[in-house]
Amino acid sequence: MHRFSSSLFGSSFPSSLVLGSLLLGASLPAGLSAQEIPGVKANLSARSLYQANATVDLRLSLQVEAEAQLPGDVLTATKLKVTINDQRPTAIDQPGKGGTVAIAAGTRIERVLSFPATRFVPNADGMSVATVVVEWEGLPGANCMFKVAPDTSKVDVDALDLQKTQVVLVTNYGEMRLSFRPDKAPNHVRNFVKLCKEGFYDGTKFHRVERDFMIQGGCPNTKDDSKQDLWGTGGPGYTVNLEASDLRHLRGTLSMARLPSDVNSAGSGFFIMQKDNPGLDGKYSAFGNLEEGMDTLDRIATTMLGGPRRNAPIQPVIVHAAIVLPVKK
Repeated sequence: MHRFSSSLFGSSFPSSLVLGSLLLGASLPAGLSAQEIPGVKANLSARSLYQANATVDLRLSLQVEAEAQLPGDVLTATKLKVTINDQRPTAIDQPGKGGTVAIAAGTRIERVLSFPATRFVPNADGMSVATVVVEWEGLPGANCMFKVAPDTSKVDVDALDLQKTQVVLVTNYGEMRLSFRPDKAPNHVRNFVKLCKEGFYDGTKFHRVERDFMIQGGCPNTKDDSKQDLWGTGGPGYTVNLEASDLRHLRGTLSMARLPSDVNSAGSGFFIMQKDNPGLDGKYSAFGNLEEGMDTLDRIATTMLGGPRRNAPIQPVIVHAAIVLPVKK
């Protein structure tokens, strides 16, 4: 958690804070309801899915619609009620600095608090996905739900049932859940799941978007904006040979990118079809399908484009995480 010195209180306290378009936040002190701060609306949000070895960022937003005297604890305290899989709630309670702060109408206050996912799900069993509900006590409307998937980084990929195992790509445009066809392309499925499990794709971008065709990502060079000329050329340091099959390149098909001149040059690059294209059938290794997230696919495929080839999203499409939902054999 980031620490900084606040001139409001003359001391250091943990949070990520901005005022004006102000990022700050906190809970109300015990016994104080939102009705005692007229004109203030609260919201709590988080990404919908995290892996157990990741960091969860909770974003508390306060919209001040009328001039208000906010208790200092609203800006500095933390008072969370956490419910896991409908079990008995637990608390994350951290005291604040007290006092009051005058806030002008029209101010947006937003605080980002970071916790390890294990703070919410300390006893993950290694295979199941936990549902977490978080409420900011004393702030009606400040609640959210997210899921925590197991940490599969140490799970042997060969111990997984790849026909049933799935992967969720968590992007800043939404999520996409993928299933696989190891019966048609076993080497490509194994390679893709292995790279996801290792965190290879985390932080990469969908660097090539062709509207009414496909979206392409998976290049490690896209983590570095200074290497844009090399986007699409990187890989894991090895290649996977073509696995041609009768799988067709239909809308939602997951397939492997490669060099046009070498059918055996696939590595980490992949693409997801937005529209049917039978011209790719048998020439590229189709190895999976988009099970959920067609809306995300379309948002990415129809975003504004730029760059030297006019096919790079102007607002970067970032893969925050490629999370494996494991099923063992």
